[in-house]
Amino acid sequence: MIFQVEPEITKKDVTAVSDYMSSGGWLTEHKITAEFEESISSYVGRDYAIAVPNGTIAIYLSLKALGITTGDRVAVPNITMIATINAIIWTGATPVLVDIDEDMCMSFDSLSRITKLKAVIFVPLNGRIGEGELIQKWCKKNNIKLVEDSAHSLGSRYGSCLAGNLGDMSIFSFTPHKIITTGQGGMVLTNNKSLANFITNFKSFNREEGKSDWHADFGLNFKYTDLQASLGVSQFSRLEKNIKIKRKIYNYYKKNVINDFFYIKDFKKNEVPWFFDIVTKNSTIRDNLQNYLIDLDIETRFSYPALSKQKYLKDIERNNLNSSEKIHDRIMWLPSSLGLKEIELKLIVEKLNNFKA
Repeated sequence: MIFQVEPEITKKDVTAVSDYMSSGGWLTEHKITAEFEESISSYVGRDYAIAVPNGTIAIYLSLKALGITTGDRVAVPNITMIATINAIIWTGATPVLVDIDEDMCMSFDSLSRITKLKAVIFVPLNGRIGEGELIQKWCKKNNIKLVEDSAHSLGSRYGSCLAGNLGDMSIFSFTPHKIITTGQGGMVLTNNKSLANFITNFKSFNREEGKSDWHADFGLNFKYTDLQASLGVSQFSRLEKNIKIKRKIYNYYKKNVINDFFYIKDFKKNEVPWFFDIVTKNSTIRDNLQNYLIDLDIETRFSYPALSKQKYLKDIERNNLNSSEKIHDRIMWLPSSLGLKEIELKLIVEKLNNFKA
């Protein structure tokens, strides 16, 4: 079976984790976590980075630090992983669904028509940067808070900065299928010291100091672990290599897949592909293509459904969602692992080119 995605764990990764396990460290968040945070913040160019258990919590804490609460209206793209909107709901705020543009990212035109927003979550989906910088300018002009959900986008670049730099807060995720992984894990980034301090304190029960059981305010336990961070530091050391591999795989698909029933969606040179998308003429072709490939032991995955199609979100405010509702069920993700072999890529392309609807 050629899986849609598998984590890449090297001997160096295993050694890093084993060495930490033998070091006498207490496993929980300490010096190695701080090293991992510094690696990410320095790479991206943000002043502060705070590791947390996952990307969902990272979005939630970002919104909470910005004061987002019950009744506040927060814009979210209609195509994104479910965590993005669930974090808004978790704060008690009111999500507002926004249509997407050609890059599968939030449409500035659609966003600019919406009123009374307190915050926007922009998602550079699958590594595509869309109109992120334009949306940032608009938010700043209109005094609207901006959170960048860059879970897919470590290494992608806007015109003036790397992904992870937009808005008041940004987040990354390190689940097994990301470009670097720590199993689970997320990170919040910001240039604002007060916001960073809020999250650092809140995620540790707001302890007054050290091991004290006196607490300055309400807080919860969203700490990371040095065990995870030891893997993260090792993985981060080959981030640039991983970026080159992702681009090489994308270029191979883009150059060699030729079929009238679908096409490989473009990436710009400054974008890092996370998954490689095929867009089919209709949903029936997509379904048939997936079944055809699975019979050949080639696993694929459908893209996220439009949030507006989720039953439990049927009452969420939405405007014109024509683009996202037309395309969401035509997208399929091809095998995207860093460890894909050339012989496997050739086989996948051959089978794609031989497909007949």
